[in-house]
Amino acid sequence: MRRSPLAFPLGVVALLLAAAATLPAPSRAEWAAVADVNDLVIKQVGQFAVLVYGLAHRKDLAFLGVVRGQTQEAVGGGTNYRLVVAAARPGADGTTTTAEYDCLVWGVPGSRSDTWKLRRFRKIHS
Repeated sequence: MRRSPLAFPLGVVALLLAAAATLPAPSRAEWAAVADVNDLVIKQVGQFAVLVYGLAHRKDLAFLGVVRGQTQEAVGGGTNYRLVVAAARPGADGTTTTAEYDCLVWGVPGSRSDTWKLRRFRKIHS
């Protein structure tokens, strides 16, 4: 009697799925407050967020600084950065308007900038 060529692979797949179902789900790491908003990496993440948002939305924003933030180890590697950044925007009448923005950035410290992702950027205070 001849076996189907798919009998073995399907059996292996079923066994792997059953084993995976018994594994605990990956837990989310807790958010930790940023101790020093003037830390070089934190400032660079804030600058990255303002720059990328400004380029993508054709907004003339200037990074002023990080107000506060939190970090979290990301599932699968890298770090999530949840920051509140201050940025300035020049007005048509020559005045400058400052505002705070909530941003979420994912990246791996020390990696190339094209691997970083801006996940969220929204105005919270003017």
